Amino acid sequence: MQGLNFNELSQVKNLDDLCAKHNIPLVSFKEFTPFCTQCRKESIEYDNKALSELAASREMRRRTVEVLKRKSVLPDESLWKVSFDSYVADGSESERAKKNARHFAGEYLKGGNFNTIITGPPGVGKSHLAMSILKAVNDHSKPFRSCLFISINEVLRMVRNSFNQKDSKDTEFNLTRLIGQVDLLVLDDLGSESSFKTENREASEYTQQFLFGILDQRKNTIITTNLSSKELEEIYNKKLISRMYKGVNEHIIKFTNETEDKRKISF
Repeated sequence: MQGLNFNELSQVKNLDDLCAKHNIPLVSFKEFTPFCTQCRKESIEYDNKALSELAASREMRRRTVEVLKRKSVLPDESLWKVSFDSYVADGSESERAKKNARHFAGEYLKGGNFNTIITGPPGVGKSHLAMSILKAVNDHSKPFRSCLFISINEVLRMVRNSFNQKDSKDTEFNLTRLIGQVDLLVLDDLGSESSFKTENREASEYTQQFLFGILDQRKNTIITTNLSSKELEEIYNKKLISRMYKGVNEHIIKFTNETEDKRKISF
């Protein structure tokens, strides 16, 4: 018995009774119930294997399922509460959008590789549906997959702030690698960052390079935007547009003014 000292070994006694499984004598030791040394060895090996598998499972969850909650950059914390069930369709257009979003989530779960574009006026629920797709994939993928929701305006602000912070982890390199490599990504509010640009063209070029560095790595991205395809093509270069449209085909959800602004307040 490994780990016992001489005095303890002297207290180990072989008994006449045999182990029913291994046909070797049981032993007695101190106040313990008589046991088979081979059974005890197998039990310890089984426990160690179970602990190792549990640790591996926890690490896998940390690198996949838990990424959504730990690493996402949201414009509004209330998005954590949304789901398909909480999306209220107020007409045929929004009902169709909800149905298509559910369908796209199912395609992602089955391993489909394509980008989805959700476009339309502010307040119609684009981010709501994008997060709902993301949550469905995050919660139901087998094996686990990593999902991430990124507000483009917020992540660009984080990168710019890192320029003057030597110890910042929010560097362009770190964020591009994280955002580029997750299994399913939402890029929220694409195009809105252009409304903040100055006459300095360099900022616009930097944004395009940053987005290209992300999209060039990816197969599955959900993009929400207030802009039409024509407006997007006026803002971004052809190489970036090509990455945005990768595999889109019929995976477009388009809202018009038919759907009311859910954030509208009358006073």
